[in-house]
Parts: sequence; structure tokens; C-alpha cells
Amino acid sequence: MTVRRAAKYIAILGLFLAAVAAATGIVAARQYGSGAYLASLVSATMIWSVGALSLLIVALAPTPPARVNAALLGMLVRMALPMVAIAYFSKSNHPLAADGIVGLLVVHYLLGLVAETLLSVRLISPSSVKAPGTVASS
Repeated sequence: MTVRRAAKYIAILGLFLAAVAAATGIVAARQYGSGAYLASLVSATMIWSVGALSLLIVALAPTPPARVNAALLGMLVRMALPMVAIAYFSKSNHPLAADGIVGLLVVHYLLGLVAETLLSVRLISPSSVKAPGTVASS
């Protein structure tokens, strides 16, 4: 059940980042040219992949307390690849660097972070968790 919800949330994150990629590609193309569309697509795909992996880590945790720990692990996963990519593209002569991928990575990361955090919280706190002080029925 939780994995199915995670798959749904991963799809939602993908649709959200696709819309962000389209909007940021249009804006970035004004400054960097048509190569900004590809840079925006690459950025959104990278952020979606780490966000999807993070959501999957949370979903595979067996209990709600373990899901909280999994969300913390997911934060490391979510930050690692974008940070490495930003460091790489900041120092390289790669064509995507000239097309503004560093700024696009930051924008996609921050917007994806908001969406993915909201989705992770929904995975962590399922409605089946009992409030403290309640007695389980037999």
C-alpha cells in the first residue's frame, strides 16, 4: 500500500517538475538561448530522480518511526547528486554550463524540495497511526 502511494507521489513529483522545467526553460532561453531548454530538462530529470529515490526510501521503511529516519536518509540522497552536479558544472566548460544549468539546478532543487517534502510528510504520517494514549481494539 505504501509503495503504491509512493509510486503515485513519484508521478506527481514528475508532473510538477515537468511543469517547472517548461516554465524555467522558457525564462532561461531568453538569457542563454535555445540550449536552456535541454539544460532545464536535464535539471528537472536529475532532481526528479533523486526525489523519486528519496520517496521510495521513505516508502520502503516498515514502520512510521523508521520512515522518519528514512526521510533523513532521503535528505542525504536528495542533496548529494545536485550538489555534485553544481560543483561539476560550476568548474567545467561543458556546453550545459554555458546554457545556465547551474542556476536551473538550484531552481529545480528548491521547488522540487518543497513538493517532495510535502509528499514525504504524507508518506510518514499515514492515517492508520494511532494517537498517543489510545487503546488498540481487539
